[in-house]
Amino acid sequence: MKPAQAIYRIDSSEATLLLSANGAVPRMLWFGASLPQIADPSALHSLCDIAVPQAKLDTAVPLSIFPDSGSGFMGPVALEGHRAGSHFSCTFKIEHIEQSSASIEFTLLDPVAELRVRTEFLLDSDSSVLTINTKLENTGSNAFSVTKFASATLPFADTFTECLTLNGRWGLEFQQHRSAISANQLRIKNTSGRTSHEYFPACIVGQQHFDAERGQVLGVHLGYSGNYEFTVERLSTGEACLQAGMAILPGEINLAPRAVIDSPPLYACAANSLNQMTQRFHRFARRHVLPKWTRAPRPIHANSWEALYFDHDEKTLLALVDAAANAGAERFVLDDGWFHGRRDDTSGLGDWWVDKTIYPQGLHSLVAHVRKRGLQFGLWFEPEMVNPVSELYKNHPEWVLQVEGQDTPLARNQLVLNLGLPAVRDYLYDSIAALVDEYKIDYIKWDMNRDLVLPGNNGQAGVVAQVNGVYELLDRLTSAYPALEIESCSSGGARADYGILLRTGRVWTSDSIDPIDRLTIQRGFGLFFPPEIMGAHVGHDVAHLTGRATSLQTRAIVALQGQYGYELDARHISDDEREQLVGYAERYKQHRHWVAECTTWEVPTRDASLFVKGQVSADQASSFWTVVVSSSLDTTLPEKLRLLGLDGAKRYRITVVGWEALKSFAKHIPDWVVSGAVVSGSELMNIGLNLPVMPAQSALLLDCSEA
Repeated sequence: MKPAQAIYRIDSSEATLLLSANGAVPRMLWFGASLPQIADPSALHSLCDIAVPQAKLDTAVPLSIFPDSGSGFMGPVALEGHRAGSHFSCTFKIEHIEQSSASIEFTLLDPVAELRVRTEFLLDSDSSVLTINTKLENTGSNAFSVTKFASATLPFADTFTECLTLNGRWGLEFQQHRSAISANQLRIKNTSGRTSHEYFPACIVGQQHFDAERGQVLGVHLGYSGNYEFTVERLSTGEACLQAGMAILPGEINLAPRAVIDSPPLYACAANSLNQMTQRFHRFARRHVLPKWTRAPRPIHANSWEALYFDHDEKTLLALVDAAANAGAERFVLDDGWFHGRRDDTSGLGDWWVDKTIYPQGLHSLVAHVRKRGLQFGLWFEPEMVNPVSELYKNHPEWVLQVEGQDTPLARNQLVLNLGLPAVRDYLYDSIAALVDEYKIDYIKWDMNRDLVLPGNNGQAGVVAQVNGVYELLDRLTSAYPALEIESCSSGGARADYGILLRTGRVWTSDSIDPIDRLTIQRGFGLFFPPEIMGAHVGHDVAHLTGRATSLQTRAIVALQGQYGYELDARHISDDEREQLVGYAERYKQHRHWVAECTTWEVPTRDASLFVKGQVSADQASSFWTVVVSSSLDTTLPEKLRLLGLDGAKRYRITVVGWEALKSFAKHIPDWVVSGAVVSGSELMNIGLNLPVMPAQSALLLDCSEA
């Protein structure tokens, strides 16, 4: 006789989670759109009964939420490890189940392997995002060496045949890449010690050709800032699963008796399109991940880096502050080059005190001038790094991550401090806190400019300890200074995830501010992160990273997709350019009070060179839309633009910014572009708008507000 089975259920406003348990490890029956109440659970179990093919085990081995090797499961198991070479396999059974209205926690036990696992499923009632937290406890009397520990293993529908991942490189992060889900295993493994430029800790599986407005999808994101691994596989049985968790270096996790380790949380969302998935992740991040200060209107940044690089001079900086303020900036950030011995990138990192050869009286006069102009003051740090040419390294060479007897390759002439050591964290906290106190710093740009190579910690691999150390240091600072705003920068977007965003509230999306490259960078970033935390700046007319020349109009309109700012030398712009920048700054200020709660809409287009993105206020009364052409379109006229997410019954006034730059490219520009129009939301979403002729690298901004 089969053991009795029970159905465990959680419902949110738009989703249902069903799990089944019969004493063995539970399995997930459903995660997706809301289901009606189940009248007969036994009938459902009958429907989910699994056939047993020939040439396999004599009993069915279903895919469970924590697959183990002892059950005979031949897919990706959730846990691998050993006790000095023994106890290499596990067979878990349910020890305890605890349920509330929003969560279910299963406690699993293997008394032979002497291991206990607790897996919690928490379904957010508002966003319908599912959070999965898993803990592993060593109940034995000797250490257990962990070599693999997955956060979660999720089944997905048979109809899901495509997997979307975000890949890239420095200066071109968050690029969308699609793979077919077939008999081959899809695997991402990141060992850079940070979330990395090359991979993003997320993937989306879905129906063939899913896009912004169609196709069921399951999106998952691992909230972790270190090494990780994703696997997507369709087994020979036909079952398909997605597994994610931290990637563990050899010998890195040796779990002492009674010790517990937490997996990084996995966040999952089932939706009917990419837009719906994105909107749910954004709602969840705003309520449960991001610091509270991100809910306030975001100020316009002016960053000194591409204006001056290391060429610091107090008189020059004062003029730069004035020019930035005159262009509409509200926060001035002094980037790399202000601290002891820092004349280039070969020295100084770790010596966190003001260089008196440049600033004899410290930063007081600069900060006073910034405040006099009505701006906030921000300062750049790279706390996790040290140059071999520095006072800190001379005094404490033992403070770096290293493997004895091996030379660690330099990157940007720097090594990595071992934040697994309390003394290192104390030194960094004291150094940063002293400057925050002295100058009343409003904002820190926290950079991290290299991958971890040979990340040794007292003879063992130390990436997990390093990530935990970074988190602990940030937690200590944000606890002591709750109003202090911190940005996550890592040579651009190499550390962007919900783990770091529990401690920071802005991401420098990429070191490339070429607006054409930024179109795909920001589109990928926006799948999981809301626009108000996306650093997006107007750069020089010729992008420093790519050498591409673009108009100020295109640079500004693309920057308006995120938290607007400047990465240029405003001292050397013309009066006309300054007037344009002020105009775009005013547009940003006009809308930003509702952007922190906006709904974003990606408009799918026939031509891959046409990019349309909208931000719509929660009450659907205001919105703005960026329309950008990256390269020459296939047709002489752009396709018709149909807006999304408006109230069909409302009437909207459409105003177009930037159309004057297009006059020379056509004999006629549509009347609504030149004179504006008042039309219903229904007309805008169904009939649409005929766009003007738009050449390569041109852009328009559509302001759409209730009439």
